Amino acid sequence: MSNTGFHEKPYDAGSLTKLKIFELYVQEWIPVFLSRPDPPFREIHLFDLFCGPGTDSVGQHGSPLRILSQLRAYERESLAGWSRVDIVVHFSDADADKVLQLRELVTRPEWQIPGIKPQVEQLTFEEALVKHHPVLTNPRIAKLLILDQFGVHAITEAVFRQLISAPRTDFIFFLSSSTLNRFREHPAIKIKIGAVEDSYDVHRVVCDWYLGLTPKSAYLGRFSIKKGSNIYGLIFGSQHPLGAHKFLEVAWKHDEIAGEANFDIDRENIAPGEITMDFVRPQKVQAFEADIETALRAGKIASESELIHFCISAGMTSRHVKPVLQKLKSEGVVQCDFLVPNVRNLSNPRTITVRSQ
Repeated sequence: MSNTGFHEKPYDAGSLTKLKIFELYVQEWIPVFLSRPDPPFREIHLFDLFCGPGTDSVGQHGSPLRILSQLRAYERESLAGWSRVDIVVHFSDADADKVLQLRELVTRPEWQIPGIKPQVEQLTFEEALVKHHPVLTNPRIAKLLILDQFGVHAITEAVFRQLISAPRTDFIFFLSSSTLNRFREHPAIKIKIGAVEDSYDVHRVVCDWYLGLTPKSAYLGRFSIKKGSNIYGLIFGSQHPLGAHKFLEVAWKHDEIAGEANFDIDRENIAPGEITMDFVRPQKVQAFEADIETALRAGKIASESELIHFCISAGMTSRHVKPVLQKLKSEGVVQCDFLVPNVRNLSNPRTITVRSQ
């Protein structure tokens, strides 16, 4: 996905998948802070720091308009906390022409949202990080960053450490994982990974590299996107399990087999629709169910919160626990008053009791 002429032609299928995941996460993120009459934060900021002109050559929405579309929809819903929260939207790009195009676009009547005036600026990514540093480091402000970089150069180790340590901050960034594999010895490549034998696994390896930089208190998620012979990817970061779980829900909506790619990443050859059949069980789901059943039987999971953390660490959502809990409850192995753990109960989790075996 080279930057050359990228917005001057229609978005391809891979780009549309990427943009849809961006949009769906924005859709999940906004109501966390606006749905309650007593919102948890009085100020939220949404950033798109590689915003582009806003559309492709045929008018399909890029990430800035997808962000505004979700805000417009929630404003029309009159969420309980809407009028009680300051919502600030930042769009920036290094390309002056793209900034001018987007600035003109967001002034049109259809993009006017009461109480919101997007800040559209020409800034390099590095300049934007410096300018927004006071907001990014403020624990009283909730932040979401969409970072649709071209290539692999912007999210260096130092930048990643800055983002993953920023309080109350979720971020999603795009990168060309195949590029990292092909040119890993080039001095310009700052993200160092070993040789990857299976090209399908390259984004997993890249995500693992970032995971090595991640504090234990934070969470990463990933989604691989295949275009031709190249693998691109999204990496999500958050310090809160609710954000991590919401990203996983978005990922599983796009991939019902493994929850992490727009292609058959584990080469299981499961046809569309087959997943609903009882005898078709993806490898990842089977392995997860076996692991969590073993942990439950051994008494290693004693609460709803521990169960949720187990799911997130495995790249699964809370709904994937249901068949295992149904089985173990019917056998009398565990006692709990739920089948699907609720990620919103993390501060007051329900208990899981294991019968001695």
